[in-house]
Amino acid sequence: MTTLKFIGTFILSAIGILVTGCTEPKNPNELVTAYIPAEISDKVFVATFPRCNNNDAGDFNEFSTKHLRLKFQAKTFSGNPSNSYHCPSEKLGMVFYTDLRPLYRLIDSNKTDGEIVEKVVRGKDYFYNTFPPESLIEKTLNIERFYADSTQEMLVIDGMPNQTSPLKLMFTTYGEGGLGNFHNYYRLSTLLDDDFKLQYKIRIMNDDYNQRFNLSGYNTQFAQDFQNIIAVNGRVLDHPEIIQGFVDNNERVIEFFKAHRQIVTKTEFNKINDADHTIE
Repeated sequence: MTTLKFIGTFILSAIGILVTGCTEPKNPNELVTAYIPAEISDKVFVATFPRCNNNDAGDFNEFSTKHLRLKFQAKTFSGNPSNSYHCPSEKLGMVFYTDLRPLYRLIDSNKTDGEIVEKVVRGKDYFYNTFPPESLIEKTLNIERFYADSTQEMLVIDGMPNQTSPLKLMFTTYGEGGLGNFHNYYRLSTLLDDDFKLQYKIRIMNDDYNQRFNLSGYNTQFAQDFQNIIAVNGRVLDHPEIIQGFVDNNERVIEFFKAHRQIVTKTEFNKINDADHTIE
């Protein structure tokens, strides 16, 4: 028997779940569990994290959500080989938000032999849904580079060594203004258990930043090297060894979330809801 004891849930601001009255201070290390039902399968993602990682966690009448937003230090997913983390604090540096949500039900319709065949968009194809084919700038066997807008580009990475999940990397290109703060971090998206999308950020942990917050043990040289390339000529596809750094880091992030989650079916989820949050 696996018992999942619920203390509360995470707020989903997008659908306006209301917080009930709360007068006593909450223990930041108290575990809070949320259920995120998939939209394209029978899976339910069960995530359990300390209250301090929750975005305005409280006590709710509902315990399922379609959008889980968590708070982590910028260093948590930035070259952090031990996957250690603390409750967010300005004393430890910048705080980033990490979003977990189910994949939307996108349908790809193809006409074959006079018949329309519909299939749910999965895998790396899911990252293309807002990018028309003409947005593709160049590609190699495992990396595709897309034009996003006048200030941004996107890489879609799949099939690199040791890669288990496709990865999308959004980055800001260099204009006449040169280097800015927005070049010190990168926005990434990956898939968890095929049916859920995780969005997070990597921050370049350079010497100045580490000394400012008395940090050590973090290695984001791959992100620094990436910044150096896009600052000079943008030929990032010529440097798969740098891209591999993002892939290896992403695999650690995936393992981190797997260590804090369970996958149940919607039938099991309904039993939990009907049996005082206990699953047989």
